[in-house]
Amino acid sequence: GRHFATAVRQPLGRILANAETIGSELNGPILEQYSSYAKDIASAARHLAELVSDLEDLDAIDKPDFKVAQEPVEFGDIAKRVAGLLALKAADHQIELSVPDPEIRCHAMGEFRRVLQIVLNLVGNAIRYSPGGSTVTIVIDPSDCSISVIDKGAGVAEEDRERIFTKFERLGRSGDGGSGLGLYISRKLARAMRGDLTVTAADGGGAKFTLRLPSANN
Repeated sequence: GRHFATAVRQPLGRILANAETIGSELNGPILEQYSSYAKDIASAARHLAELVSDLEDLDAIDKPDFKVAQEPVEFGDIAKRVAGLLALKAADHQIELSVPDPEIRCHAMGEFRRVLQIVLNLVGNAIRYSPGGSTVTIVIDPSDCSISVIDKGAGVAEEDRERIFTKFERLGRSGDGGSGLGLYISRKLARAMRGDLTVTAADGGGAKFTLRLPSANN
């Protein structure tokens, strides 16, 4: 995975940059159909880049000596960063992002970039599978040392709630841009940080994914 990622990341980056330049007509106006083609190419390149990153992560986390750092991580800060990074994607899908009250603070132990990666994956999935006009909510529970992502999508059937965390599992979905690796990687990372990632039914329908980590206050 690591060697493959190194080989393809640079050409993919060039494809993406050139396609975005053409699609945004930065070098001058072009026919609408060509602009649309360029945006399709950029979208495909982004999908491939995400898949490359997933394969690189997969190569790392499946090794027996894989380790993560242990440092204080504040869930409120994570929620704020994720909302900022995915605001445009949410708007494109007509999804409202609801973030926790900034007064709610929860300090956990984990690796900052890995916690951010997990929550980005959870919120990104929630946006992808939620109906337009609905809300994706990020909730922090200091008493449980957890951060949850709640959507208004179809939810996950009880019999699929463990299966969804297996490698390449997409529960029959196709053509939605997913690789089937994100939740597998996210749970492996959560457990490497001595926590866990679970899914339950959300009140009123939809799914609730919850990341729990050891408290930094212990």
